[in-house]
Amino acid sequence: MIHMILETKDLLIKRTVFEDLDTFYQWERIPEVTKFFSIKDDQTMEELMDKYFADKADPSSDQFSVFLKQPDGGEKLIGRIVLGDIIEGWKGEIWRIYIGDLAERGKGYGQQSLEAMMKYCFDELKFERLYLDHYTGNPASQLYLKLGFQYEGVLRSNCRKNGVLYDVHLMSMLKDEYYCDKM
Repeated sequence: MIHMILETKDLLIKRTVFEDLDTFYQWERIPEVTKFFSIKDDQTMEELMDKYFADKADPSSDQFSVFLKQPDGGEKLIGRIVLGDIIEGWKGEIWRIYIGDLAERGKGYGQQSLEAMMKYCFDELKFERLYLDHYTGNPASQLYLKLGFQYEGVLRSNCRKNGVLYDVHLMSMLKDEYYCDKM
């Protein structure tokens, strides 16, 4: 896998490395972070590492860490993005995206992260289709709509979290819609 960095005004988005997992593990134990994800409340570090290594070995997955640029030239890890179902030249899914550092939420970094990932998917991976889903009530759905994702339907009882089934709302963006918004 090639080394790569996506850059926005405030962020650097890099491929995830093993050392980032300790921070992800801490975040993924915070209810405000995982409320709308199918991550179990009692997820173990071993489960997180197993998923990391499985995704790393899977050519249809890619993992990214979101860093906030610091005034001193350093960087601070603040979020995570996971792509799945990648078929270059066709499609992929934003399987997980979050700002896990609670102090950095509400500052537009989620939007910058998603916009950078959309650009990467359509410009570099040449996707025809990018999709994601979200639980009912997820406030991020407003951001998805704002950026041009459209609803396709509801997958009823499609995700399980702590033994409870949840509906998820499927959204997508097509290449022509992405580039139409850029003109």
